[in-house]
Amino acid sequence: MQFTPVERAPQHLTAEQVDAFNENGYVAPLTLFEGDEASRQRNYLDGLLRQVQAGGRDAYDINEYHHLCQGIYDIVTNPKLLDYVEDLIGPNIVCWGSHYFCKMPHDERVVPFHQDAPYWPFRPSRAVTAWIAIDDIRPDAGPMCFLPGSHRQGRLEWQRRTENVVLELEVKDRSELAPPTPLILNAGQFSLHTDLLVHGSQANLSDHRRCGLTIRYVPPEVWVKDEASLGWTRSAVICRGRDPTGRWPNNPRPDCEMFGTKELGGVAG
Repeated sequence: MQFTPVERAPQHLTAEQVDAFNENGYVAPLTLFEGDEASRQRNYLDGLLRQVQAGGRDAYDINEYHHLCQGIYDIVTNPKLLDYVEDLIGPNIVCWGSHYFCKMPHDERVVPFHQDAPYWPFRPSRAVTAWIAIDDIRPDAGPMCFLPGSHRQGRLEWQRRTENVVLELEVKDRSELAPPTPLILNAGQFSLHTDLLVHGSQANLSDHRRCGLTIRYVPPEVWVKDEASLGWTRSAVICRGRDPTGRWPNNPRPDCEMFGTKELGGVAG
C-alpha cells in the first residue's frame, strides 16, 4: 500500500508545510497550547498518571480514553488542531484512537523503528497522527525520531522484537532509509505524520519525563478490513464534518471524567 500525496490547497498549513508532509512524511513544529494552557495540560496528565500508578499500572497505559474523559475529548476535538488535520485529510474527520506515550525518567525500554499502519486493521492507509508534546521534549530524554521520506516506500517488511521494548514490530531493514531526525518540541507543540512513516525512540536515560499524546485521525472512507476488527472503532468520535458512509460510531462528549470506568490498556497503537 502506497502513500497518497496531499494535493488540496491548504487553508491553515502553508503550501511549503504540505510539500514537506508529502516529501518527508511529517510536518513540525506546529503549536497548539502555549503558556498557562500548556501547563494545564501537563497538570491534567499528572492527575491521570497518579491514578494509573496507584493501581500498579504502566505509564503507557493511558490508552483509548478520549471518549470517556472530557479533558482528552476536548484535545481531540480542538478546532485549531482540526484545522491543520483538515488540510491533510479533508473536511470530514474521524478520531478512532488516542494514547499518551509517557516515557518516565530512566525508562530503558525503546520503541523500535516501525510504521503505524501494520499495527492497525484499517484500509486504505490514510491515517494522520498528531503527536502533542505534554512535556518539553529534550534531546537526552528519548525523543521520537522520524526517518524522513520512508513513507514513500509503502509498507515495509517487519520483524517482531520482544526484549525491553514498548511496541514489538520493527522494520527489518533500514539500511537504505534516511537517518533518524529527532522530534524536539516545547510543551504544547505538535507534529503531524502519516501512518507509513518509519519512526521510533530510544530509552530515556535522563532525569526528565518525556510524554506526548498521540491522536489518530482518518477520513470516514477508511474502514476496518473485516468484522473481527470492529472493536477498533468503538471509541470513535466524528470530530468535524460528517460520515457519509454511516459506519463510524460517534461518541458524544462525556458528562464527566470517567477515567476509572474501563480496564486500562485499550488497543495497540
